[in-house]
Parts: sequence; C-alpha cells; structure tokens
Amino acid sequence: MGTDRKEIFKNRFQKHYPRLCNIAYGYVLNRDDSEDIVQELFINIWNKGKDDLSDKEFLAYMITSVRNSCISFLRKKQEDIIPLEDHHIENCDEMDEIKDGEEEEMSLHDHLHAALATLPEKCREVFLMAKMRGMKYREIAGELDLSEKTVENHIAKAIKLLRAYAAEHRFVVFALLTTVLSFILKK
Repeated sequence: MGTDRKEIFKNRFQKHYPRLCNIAYGYVLNRDDSEDIVQELFINIWNKGKDDLSDKEFLAYMITSVRNSCISFLRKKQEDIIPLEDHHIENCDEMDEIKDGEEEEMSLHDHLHAALATLPEKCREVFLMAKMRGMKYREIAGELDLSEKTVENHIAKAIKLLRAYAAEHRFVVFALLTTVLSFILKK
C-alpha cells in the first residue's frame, strides 16, 4: 500500500502541479508564492491522507483548495499592508522627489481610471462586471452574449494589461494593487 500510494501521489503531483500553480498565479500574481501555496497543499493532502480520492475528485478538491488558499493568502497580505495615511513619514526628501513628476500628482483614483482606460472597451466592461460588480463569469456571458471562455479570456487579458500598466508606473504599483485587491477581496 505504502509504495503504491507514494507512486500514485507522485504521478498526481507531476500531472496536476503545473495547472494548479497557474491557477494560484492567477490569484496571487507571483510565481514563487503560487508554487509555495500549491506545494503546501500537496504536503497537507499527503499528511492528512486525503489523496485516496479518485483522480477527478482529487483534482476538483485541489482546485478548490488552491483557490481558498490563495484567497486566504491575499487576505493575510492585505492585513499586513499599512495604509499610507496611517503612516507618518519622517523623511520628506523622498516625498519631494515624488512630487516633482506630473504623473505622481495624480490621485490614486485617477491612476485607477488611467489603468482601466488602457484596457480595450469590451475587456474593461467584462473586468468591471466581474471585479467591481462581483458578477460570475456565467452571468457576464449571459448578459453580454459571450461564451464563458471569452469572459475568462477578457479577464486574463485585463489582468495582464493592468500588470503592464503597473510595471510602467512603479510608484503607483503598491497603491494600485492595494486598491484592486480590496475590490477583488470584497466578493
């Protein structure tokens, strides 16, 4: 039993690990964190003996576990963030440098709108429906007469474009991601 169990577990790990890491990455947007989350889940599954499910049930269980772990991870990360307005800055030299550029004088709200404006119209519409209004992909697909896969593709494209915007505007990354995460976690 022990050797068979190890072999089955090893095969499942090799088969499902990449897909589960991709799912986790879609939530946490960090390869190392997504791999850590999935590896911890596999360890927990082994330790708790929950690897005796059929392959289909095992995959469904792992996908749900990955999503739940990612949400917990993001919530914990959100709790660790100290809002800037709660933080008194002793050294104002850095703030003076930031204020020198015209982009930096935009409010967070302006940056969020600018980031969303980089999205193609349909992509932005789908993203806002999913992330701001909390609609399910099925609901969006029905309302916009699209397939669920098309909705999923629009969301993936929106996330990719928002990441690109954030990379180009590094000073805003922290604030923008905090804002977007707060919208997503309100679901």
